[in-house]
Amino acid sequence: LELSQRKLFATWNLIVGKEMSVRSNFGCALHYYEQGILFIGNGVWIDDGVISNHQLCLDLYEGASNASLAMRNHKLVDYYTSVIFQNVRFERSIPAWIILMTSLESFGKHKEIVDKGIRLIRRLDIDVPPSP
Repeated sequence: LELSQRKLFATWNLIVGKEMSVRSNFGCALHYYEQGILFIGNGVWIDDGVISNHQLCLDLYEGASNASLAMRNHKLVDYYTSVIFQNVRFERSIPAWIILMTSLESFGKHKEIVDKGIRLIRRLDIDVPPSP
């Protein structure tokens, strides 16, 4: 398929994934987000000026992250958010950080939350001492 067709199919899957999320059918939502990701591919986060690949990819990966969170699947949350972190500027990744931290909290991984939180704060050029 041509890239424009793949983007169209990915967009349709995104729309259905969002609708399934609204209906709290997160397993089905995740399926559609993943299908959209498969159509668009992982290497096309660059904007071509017609349909924003970057925004489409971000929406699909955030949707998959949220659906995975709702299904309490931390491995998938970790995977999808890590792809977001690799491909977007820090300020655009904040929703993904919230999803990841919420997932970690739901599994009682408080030390990991603190460690990641300190790394985030340091990315903002705020010095955080290693211990109190």
